[in-house]
Amino acid sequence: MARLLRRIVFFGLLALVALAPLPYGSNLPWAWSLLSLWVGILVVVDAIACLMSPPEGERQFFKRIKIPMVLFFIVVAWIVVQATPGIVPAIAHPIWAEASAQLGIRLAPRVTIAPDLTWDALMVLLAYAGVFWLSARYGRKRENASLMLKFFVLVSTAYAVYGLVVYFGGWETVLWYHKTAYRGDLTSTFINRNSYATYAAIGLVASLVYLVKILARDFRDGGTARQITRKMLDGTLVSAWLPLVGVLTTGTALMLTHSRAGFVSGMIGVFVALLCFRFSRAVSSRFGNVMIAGAVLLAIGGFAISGAGLEKRFEYLEGAQKQRMHLYDAVSAAGTQALSTGYGYGSFESGFRPFKDVKLSPYTWSLAHNSYLEFYFGTGLYGLVTVLAAFLLVFYQITKGVFSARKDTFYLIIGTSAMVIVGAHALTDFSLQMPAMGIGFVFVVAMAFSRNVIEQNRRQQV
Repeated sequence: MARLLRRIVFFGLLALVALAPLPYGSNLPWAWSLLSLWVGILVVVDAIACLMSPPEGERQFFKRIKIPMVLFFIVVAWIVVQATPGIVPAIAHPIWAEASAQLGIRLAPRVTIAPDLTWDALMVLLAYAGVFWLSARYGRKRENASLMLKFFVLVSTAYAVYGLVVYFGGWETVLWYHKTAYRGDLTSTFINRNSYATYAAIGLVASLVYLVKILARDFRDGGTARQITRKMLDGTLVSAWLPLVGVLTTGTALMLTHSRAGFVSGMIGVFVALLCFRFSRAVSSRFGNVMIAGAVLLAIGGFAISGAGLEKRFEYLEGAQKQRMHLYDAVSAAGTQALSTGYGYGSFESGFRPFKDVKLSPYTWSLAHNSYLEFYFGTGLYGLVTVLAAFLLVFYQITKGVFSARKDTFYLIIGTSAMVIVGAHALTDFSLQMPAMGIGFVFVVAMAFSRNVIEQNRRQQV
C-alpha cells in the first residue's frame, strides 16, 4: 500500500508540473488555489505512506534539509503573525486604528494592511515549499530523478512548441482568449512575456544539460574527431532528439518573448552551465571547450535569425530603466518606514499606493518588478534576510556538489543554472511570483538538491 501511495504522489507531482502552466501560468485565483490544494493533498498522502513504511535515507535527508527548512518556516511563522489579528498590537499597522476611528467600530489590529492578500500569497508560498519537499524526497531515487529530468524537458519543449505555433501563425491569443497585452511577443500559455521567458530559460538549460549528458558518452570513450562524429551520427543523436528539439525550441521561444531581462538572465544561466561543464568532472575539458564554442555560435546564429524584436526592445532600455529605478527608490524608501515589520506579505499593491508620487501615479504597480524589494516591503528586512539565507544555503549546497560529485553532476548543474537565472531575473521582474514558473523552478532545484544529498551520503560511506 505504501508503495502504491508513493507512486500516486510521484505521478501526481509530475502531472502538477505539466498542467501548472496551462491556465495562464496559474496566474488566476482559482488556478493557484486549485494548484495549492493539489500540492497539499500530495503532501498528506506522502506523509501517510511514510507512516506506513518509512523510506531509506530519511536521517541523511533531514540532516541536509533541516537548516533551510527551519529558516523557511521562521518566515512562514512571521507571515502568519502578520495576518493574524491582535497577536502583537504594538506593532500593528496604524491604518487599523484610523479605520476603527473613522468607522466607529473596533477592528482587530494586524501588521498586514491586507489580510486576505497575505493569506492568499502565503498559500502559494506553501505550495512552492510542498513541491520542493516532494521533489527532493522522490528525486533521491536515480530512476525517479532521470524521469523527472526527461519529463521537465518534454513539458518545457511542448509549451515552447505551442508558443512558436501561435507566434508564427499570427494568432494574438493565449489559449482561446485574445491578448490584451504583449501583442507581437511570444508568451506561450502565460499572460506575461517575462514570466514565460524565465520558464523557457530554465527549459533551455535543462534541455542543454540533458543533451550534453547523452553526447558526453561518445567523447568519454575517446577517439579521433571523425570517429566521435560517426558514433554520434550512428545512434547517439537519434536518442538525443528530445533535448535537441528542446534546445532549439526553448531557445527560439526565449528570444521571441522579446524580454530583455529574461533573455539576459537566460544567457547568464547557459554561460554558468557551460562553465560548470568546463571546470567540473562531468565532461572532459576537450568536450567542455567544444560545448562553449558551439553554444556561442548557436546564440549568434539564433539572435541573427529571430532576435530583431529583442534588439528593438533593447533600444528602449534607457527610458524604461529610469522609471524602474525611480520605482525601486520609492519602494526602498517606503520599506524603511516599516523596516522590521513590513506591510504584509503579498500586499504590495495596497501598501504601496500611498507612496506613489507624480511619476508613478499614472500606473497601478500591482507588483514591484523586483522580487527582493517586494519581499522586503512585505515582510520587512529580517524576513528578506532569512529567506535569502535559506535560498543561498541551498544554492551553496548544490553548487559545491557540482565540483565534487561523481555521478550526478548533470542534475546539480541544472539546479545551479536555474537558481542563477531566477536570482538574476528577480532583480528586475517578478517571474518567481507567477505560480507555474515558481512550481517549475522549485521542481528543478529540488531535483538537483536530492541528488546532492545522495552524493554526499555516498562519499561519507566510502
